[in-house]
Formats: sequence, C-alpha cells, structure tokens
Amino acid sequence: MTTRDGDSSAVAICARVDRHGLIAAECRSLTGGAPDGDGIADCNSIDLVDRGAFVQKGLDVIASSDSFDDLVASVEGVEFDADRFRIDVHDPSDRIGRSTQSVATAIADVIPYGPDLTDPRHRLLVVAGANRVLLGEVVAETNASYRRHDAKPWTTSSSLDARFARALVNLVPGARSILDPCCGAGSIVLEAASLGLDALGVDWKPAMVGMTAENLAHFGYSATVVRADSREHEQRADAIVTDLPYGHAIDADEAQIRAILERCSELAPVAVYVAPADFSMWLRAAGYDAIEVCTVRKRAGFTRWIHVARRHERPPRQSQ
Repeated sequence: MTTRDGDSSAVAICARVDRHGLIAAECRSLTGGAPDGDGIADCNSIDLVDRGAFVQKGLDVIASSDSFDDLVASVEGVEFDADRFRIDVHDPSDRIGRSTQSVATAIADVIPYGPDLTDPRHRLLVVAGANRVLLGEVVAETNASYRRHDAKPWTTSSSLDARFARALVNLVPGARSILDPCCGAGSIVLEAASLGLDALGVDWKPAMVGMTAENLAHFGYSATVVRADSREHEQRADAIVTDLPYGHAIDADEAQIRAILERCSELAPVAVYVAPADFSMWLRAAGYDAIEVCTVRKRAGFTRWIHVARRHERPPRQSQ
C-alpha cells in the first residue's frame, strides 16, 4: 500500500489512442513516466502536466492496493484533507467491474468529510490499472490552451493540428528557445510562443512567412519569423522542432532535406523532426549520435515518423 504517511508517489493520466507513439513520448518527456495501455504512468514529476497535449492529469497518490475492496479499506486508514471532495473514476478497461457511481459511493463512505459535486476543493480520482487500483488527488491538469490555435486564420493542407504540434514541442521540455526552420503556416511556432518560449520560424516561401506572422498576431504572441534558406540559416537555438517539407516522394527532396539536417545539427544540440519515413541514417550522417523514433498513424497508408535526435559534444583530442 502507498499512503501519504509513507512514500508518496505521483501518477499521470494520458489519452488513450491506439498506434500513437507520440503520447508515450510526450509523457516520458514531461513526467519521466511511460503510460500503460490504460494511459496510466508512474511519474518522477507532474510539474509540467499543465502544458500537456496528450498528458491530461497529474495525481498525488493517497492510497493504492491490489484490489478495489482492499483500496477502500486502505483509504479508511489514511489521514488526509478532503473537505468538500468530488470523486471521479478512471477505469477504461472496466477492471473494477462496478458502476462509476458504486465505486465513488464506496470510497465516499469511508472519507470523514462532506462532498461537494459542484464546487469541490479536492478532486479525487479512482484509477484502475493492470496491477493496482489507487485513489489520488488531481493536483495538476493540462490547460489545453493549444485547442484555440486550430482556429488560426491561416492554414495549409499539410499544417499540423495544434495538439500534435504542442506534443512535439513538449518532447524538448528543457528548451527555452525553439527554432522551426520549415515553419509553414506556423503551427509549431504558435505552440512554442504560447508556452512563453523564445520562438523563431524560418521559411523560404514569403507566403508562409506572412501566414505565420499573421497567425501569431491573431493570438497576440511574440515570435521572430524570417524568410531564409534553412540550409544556410545561422540563428542558434536550444532545440529544433520542425515538420520537414516533403512531397509525393521524399527521395525527390533528399539533397535538400539532407542539407537542412546538416545545417540544423550545427544550430542546436537536440532536434525533433517529423517525416513520412524513418530517416535515421540521414540523421546519423548529419552528425546526430543519439536518435529515438516513434510513429503516429494518421490514416490508412500514411504514417508520420517522429525523430528525436541529439548531438553530443565530443571532447577534443589531446595532442600526443
């Protein structure tokens, strides 16, 4: 059993979307935990949950047990403040085998405080995982501010939706400055700017630069957007996050994409690249020496490959 009087722990609750590796990647980046099939992750920290795209809630665990009946007994023996509480249930695989109302009532009956379903001071959540059932208090929750960015005035047929773009930025949570060298209409730049990061968008096409600038102005965000060749651009950043340009066949653009990768590897030590195929070999050739890959299947016959690539500084050779 885990209690607030013993070793406290944290849990994150994530969205459940099949064949969506970005969810697990975002959760690991923001919390240090990997979600199971029910979207439940034991975490190192839930401090960044509020910026989450697919990470939805962060819980402070009050009690946990192997079964729901044991959980009820455990909660009865734990002292915690729950004045004006509300209880919800996260049991997507129906592991408890009871109605939501029955679960909430059983827990409420052993809490020595009064509930408040309309304006609760404490929001409690019963979580049923594969190996345990727990009760936690919701202490962090995504603000979902990305949602309004889907109503940006300018978009293109290849623009990333806001939730996807936010998750990409969240793969480099330690970065204070983000460069998108192929910004298009600015989905990634918008998310970086909305998080208060130093955002920079670059695109070769004047129309794309104008779209990004107008989208930023629409939401009142401050960021730098310039027209430039990403193969020659010189602005450095903490991280690169970009959806690479590709047409009907990525091979047709190989020389251009390789040149962009080589330039970007010099501008930031870590990068997130989205492409329609695994091009880890190109990344290694560009100088990256640590590459993680996950996939997101968008529709039949089309998968987005997300590469998180890092370039570690090597110590200079000592003279003989």
